[in-house]
Amino acid sequence: MSFTNRLIILSQKIHPYNIPRFRFRKLDTRYKIMYEKEYNLHENDINKASFIVFLISFISIFITSNFLSIFNLVQTFSYSLIFSLFFSYSFNNKFYKEILKKENQLNAFVYVIRIYFSLIQKSVGNRADLPINFIRLISDYNLPIKKEFRKILNKIQLGQNPEKLLSNVITPSIDFNSYLKELLISNFTYNETLTENSVEKKFRQYLREIESKLSIFFFVGLFFPLGVCFLILFQKINIILLVIMLPLYFITIKTLNKKFLRNDSFLLGLLNNYSKEEKAKFHEFISFLKSFTLNLQKNTSPEIAFINSYSQNKSQIILTDGPIKSQITNLLNFACSFEEMLENLQIEINSIRFKIILDVIGKLVSKNAYISHKKINELLNEISKHQKLERQLEIIIKGERFRVLFFLFLLPIVIGGIGGLFPMFNIMINNISFSSSIHLSSLLELFFSYDFVVIFLALWFCVYTSSYYFLKIISYERKSILIITSCIIYIVAFFSSFFNVLNYF
Repeated sequence: MSFTNRLIILSQKIHPYNIPRFRFRKLDTRYKIMYEKEYNLHENDINKASFIVFLISFISIFITSNFLSIFNLVQTFSYSLIFSLFFSYSFNNKFYKEILKKENQLNAFVYVIRIYFSLIQKSVGNRADLPINFIRLISDYNLPIKKEFRKILNKIQLGQNPEKLLSNVITPSIDFNSYLKELLISNFTYNETLTENSVEKKFRQYLREIESKLSIFFFVGLFFPLGVCFLILFQKINIILLVIMLPLYFITIKTLNKKFLRNDSFLLGLLNNYSKEEKAKFHEFISFLKSFTLNLQKNTSPEIAFINSYSQNKSQIILTDGPIKSQITNLLNFACSFEEMLENLQIEINSIRFKIILDVIGKLVSKNAYISHKKINELLNEISKHQKLERQLEIIIKGERFRVLFFLFLLPIVIGGIGGLFPMFNIMINNISFSSSIHLSSLLELFFSYDFVVIFLALWFCVYTSSYYFLKIISYERKSILIITSCIIYIVAFFSSFFNVLNYF
């Protein structure tokens, strides 16, 4: 039995009991329905189970910490509370994240579905077949709702009404639900162009918020290590607490990077998380498809349009030349059909975006080769719109490059300089005397002391972590060089400060 199934069984068993609930987020009606539909759970069942998880975690951590006598009572209570809330939130968030993942997958295909179905509307003369064609369309795509639509298809074969079955469909995607509703109202004649979907709106919101989020990220990445430095200097932090704070810092900055800066919206034309080579390959391929659309518009066959496009753009096709050339050779040798060639090209290029685009082109051309160029052009226009959004993001990120590089070199100097003051406070507190006879032995004793080694490595870890995630913001490809440079600066600053302090004793 999987871990998810165990969690579902736990939540179902406590349904009849009136126990406290932990509610971490307010769910809209759509998500509540999806909980019941996907997991046979009510929202309150998960909130009750979240409280149980919190209670068990708190008691376990509290008793274990007291038994080991690591912290005092206040510290034990605080850490137990924090970690228990974290476990409870993770449990509560698991089901939400699974539905959100399905929503993102479905949102990514809504525009493609609209384009393909609009072509079906023009191609199929009998309107009575449109609902069934729509159901078959969804059943053929690798979507989270594919199984549900296959069940609907089976029920139709048993004599049930397709419109009535579709009216009961509720999916995680607002866009898909809205589109399906419009189709049902218009008797499947609805064919308006979608100006902007929810994923694009979400990305625009991400663009507006990113600068503020970057400021918070830089604040944590810069001042958390500084705070650790000052706590060490004034002897307000012990080694055990330091060992706990470092993973906490790593988790915090990694979470901020994931929640604040990483964009999980799937847009066909958006490749901001990819390398420069992958972006160049994609742009090269889109240019080739634009040429293919123009040739297809001349009422030539898809095969000839594809071959002519390659001939016209051969000098500009570099990164994708190998796969395209080999498939055109197969096409010229009559080794495969046009649709089979596109399928083979998907396998050779091995990219989700290429696969989606080529799959759509194959379906459009096979359905109606004469008017497919209009729909392919609509798809390319949508991709072009996504590329414009990506350029806006790139402008913002480039604007942050100076600040990232400035912090990258400032942070190790400050942390190393303050961290190197540690021996001064250690000498003052322990009243170490550096007479000429014991100067070397005292120095070696201090240098190889447990506290010194742990503090040096702890601050080094902070510098390394901040440097890595700072560079991740600007998608700097050669991170290792700058990270090594930053660490070297920290080591030089630390030992320079360390030996300069010793000169005063």
